[in-house]
Amino acid sequence: MTFTLEEVLEATGGRLLCGKREVVFPAISTDSRRITEGALFVALKGRRFDGHQFVVEALAKRAGGVLIEEGKAEEVQRAAQSERPVILVKDTLRALGDMARHRRQKFGISVVGLTGSNGKTTTKELIAACLETSFPVLKTMGNFNNLIGLPLTLLQLTGKEKVAVLEMGMNVPGEIGRLTEIAAPDVGLITNIQRAHLEGLGSLERIQQEKGDLFLKMRQDGTIIVNLDDLRVVELGRKFPGRKITIGIENRADIMAKEIRTEGREGTSFRLFHEGGEAEVRLPLIGRHFVYHGLFAIATAKLFGIGTEEILKALETFQPAPMRMEVLSLEGGVNLINDAYNANPDSMEMALRTLSEVKGEGRAIAVLGDMLELGDFTVEAHRQLGRKAALFSIDLLLVMGEEAALVVESALQAGMAPDRAKRVSSPSEAARLIKAFARQGDWILVKGSRGMAMERVVEILRREKEEKDALSSALPPS
Repeated sequence: MTFTLEEVLEATGGRLLCGKREVVFPAISTDSRRITEGALFVALKGRRFDGHQFVVEALAKRAGGVLIEEGKAEEVQRAAQSERPVILVKDTLRALGDMARHRRQKFGISVVGLTGSNGKTTTKELIAACLETSFPVLKTMGNFNNLIGLPLTLLQLTGKEKVAVLEMGMNVPGEIGRLTEIAAPDVGLITNIQRAHLEGLGSLERIQQEKGDLFLKMRQDGTIIVNLDDLRVVELGRKFPGRKITIGIENRADIMAKEIRTEGREGTSFRLFHEGGEAEVRLPLIGRHFVYHGLFAIATAKLFGIGTEEILKALETFQPAPMRMEVLSLEGGVNLINDAYNANPDSMEMALRTLSEVKGEGRAIAVLGDMLELGDFTVEAHRQLGRKAALFSIDLLLVMGEEAALVVESALQAGMAPDRAKRVSSPSEAARLIKAFARQGDWILVKGSRGMAMERVVEILRREKEEKDALSSALPPS
């Protein structure tokens, strides 16, 4: 992953203030704490930090050069004293994206770009798992799906990869459009359009418009994969002039799922119908909503010429990402669904529905945290959440956060027994109540927005099992 100084100047339109032109950077870095020797340090400005404050520190750690914004006179003067390349640009964040786009074009790989309100990460991982059966694949790691993370992902290209699978997140208007410009996807898909990030965007219509920038700004001779069961996505897909492949459960599509079955800890299975015939598919993921993610993966893999047998094997052996409907075992035969990574109204409903379906003869316990970034919809969304908990016959509802009282009140009004819906003040209190209530065969769901860090509840509950397992293994055999 080397970059010549000339490549950086060409990609960014930057101006070399000082330093030799015959420089090769072994890496691009935006973090002065982790910069490697010889790397180009890109000074980014954020809400809580300004990378320009760390330019001298980066150079002291043997950065090969720095890329900084015009107008930073003091930083420019101090950096120039190092005699290493100092590159000036109008906007360092944009320059980072421009370098990534240059890298993507240089190697001419195929790019799959995906966005959506829910299910982006699981869909990305499923697609990558299928493609990896036949190609070297670069994929988004962790939450590197924004205007910093996606460029840093593309900058990892070495020339060996054949496909990049890139997740595109959205927190501010225009973000999907810019990410699409950088990635230039050959294949695009929108998992769904639902109620997420309403605080920043205001309405579902605005979310649809922003997500739709993927179809609008990607290669128009490319291919999109359209979920026919999401009418907002269908509407966006109509305007795309290139090839369309459709998936669906409720509506007739090119690639369809029927006979969907939730099979407890074993996951979800369905009958696949496609142009090549029929097949039985098993996903180690619990919940009907994961079927859509599987269909997107199947459609993408077939687009790249991968056979059905290879696809089915990849799906069946898939390992889900942590904290995304992750099924764990607790002490006493209790099952736990760790879905603590994030939450919005629609994903909460899907998770509660799944909990009610998977519990079987056991009881359903839901430990829920606030849903954040909903703006004016916050109060109504949490009232609806309480009603949904009652509708899905949750046996014990524990709620944390500033909106907890609303959720509990609405659940009680919808018919939940007073001793089965409680507001809790801490993860330890939630864990204590669960331990007193849960018995063998019960299922627990833990879910909330990222800022609520609901995994703390999971950690406390798992600690007891780990300690008992450790004690058991230390005892001599009887």
